[in-house]
Amino acid sequence: MKAPFILFDFDGTIADSIHYALDIVNAFAPEYGIEPLNEEQFEMVRSMHMHKAMKILKFPVYKLPGAVTRVLLEYRKKVHELQPYDGVREMLTELKEMGCKMAVLSSNTKENLDYFINHHELHYFDWAEGTSGTLNKQKRIKAQMKNHGIDKDQIIYVGDEIRDISAAKKSGIRVIAVTWGFHTSDLLVRKDPDYLVSHPSEIVEIVKSILA
Repeated sequence: MKAPFILFDFDGTIADSIHYALDIVNAFAPEYGIEPLNEEQFEMVRSMHMHKAMKILKFPVYKLPGAVTRVLLEYRKKVHELQPYDGVREMLTELKEMGCKMAVLSSNTKENLDYFINHHELHYFDWAEGTSGTLNKQKRIKAQMKNHGIDKDQIIYVGDEIRDISAAKKSGIRVIAVTWGFHTSDLLVRKDPDYLVSHPSEIVEIVKSILA
């Protein structure tokens, strides 16, 4: 059987960025009239749908789009500080040796993706697609599948948020949800991903099982 094409999300999947999210959110919190979150509260937010979390935090929903944009812009400045998640390099090496083609699709900018890939010498990807705005992942997945001639039965998407799972399902492709990013395993599993993993090495084992 032909090795699958693995399409990765970036932030929280390839890049170990979750702790930066808390720092940035807390930096902006006073401007929106909410108290900075402690670790326990942040874990609560990670386990909930966005609108439910906003309700509990008493954050006005109408302010959410502007706040998300500000957080994303600030986060993108942190690319020079980001590191690959522990085990990602070894995972990518093994997947490449198994014949997998791989790519990155992210709401981060292409400039940041290229910097991170080159800086950390992660030259495993056939391409990396970024955007300057919030990414419509379903639309982008379908567009890149068409652009690169990738059959939907051949591709597996890997991401850390429930919107990654939803986008993959709407695109008709398999999805691996990772628990080391933004959303917790409890929330991810409710969206019924094809696979749920807690370490990059488990992705290698999934591919091995597909090829067996």
